[in-house]
Amino acid sequence: MKTINHWVLQLLLALLSLSTIGIYLFFKNQTYFEFLNWNLFLAWIPNLFAWLAYLLHSRRPSVVVHLFTFIFGLAWLLFLPNAPYIITDFIHLTLLKDLYITKKAWNMSFWNDFFTIFLYAWNGLLLGCSSMYMIHLILMKYWGRILSWFLMIVTSLLSGYGILLGREYRLNSWDALLSLDIVDTLQKSIHKEAIIFCVLVGFVILAMYTTFYLLINGIGSSKVAVSKR
Repeated sequence: MKTINHWVLQLLLALLSLSTIGIYLFFKNQTYFEFLNWNLFLAWIPNLFAWLAYLLHSRRPSVVVHLFTFIFGLAWLLFLPNAPYIITDFIHLTLLKDLYITKKAWNMSFWNDFFTIFLYAWNGLLLGCSSMYMIHLILMKYWGRILSWFLMIVTSLLSGYGILLGREYRLNSWDALLSLDIVDTLQKSIHKEAIIFCVLVGFVILAMYTTFYLLINGIGSSKVAVSKR
């Protein structure tokens, strides 16, 4: 598993996020979609926790280092669903479909909003994949290839469950620590349709991360054939 220049990666992700906000400000035709900026901010939180854990684990091993790496790792897991969650914001295009139809055809406002939401969702997916890769590096260092991949699969499924709680039950990540009704909500959320949803969304997240992983680590030969003359 290759290490990457995380400083460069974080800089590129920051530039992408700033560019996305700039495009939103240029095309926005209503204040309704301003929540995208808040969702993008939340998507950055797990990436920052993963980055802190990654930077910390590379220091000289000690009880303090292991403890804070574990704490940052738990915080990352708690906030990770916020990154891919932005994909679900496409639902607002459906809720507002009557505003986008002019003479029985989609007007340009629809397409402007569609691709703006796509950029926010792309930001969220990249931030999620970036954070998963950093945590994967840590897990592989301590627990090996097989167990680390198993934990990434479990993480993807848990993220799917987190998205379910956020979209359908309107829970935030911090509600796991602050809400007094969290247990009742969790009990209500466990049913057949919810399980299918979590598996589906978890598979999507895992597929995106696996693609990210393979692009970094390479899936082909490094040799380039040279034609002879």
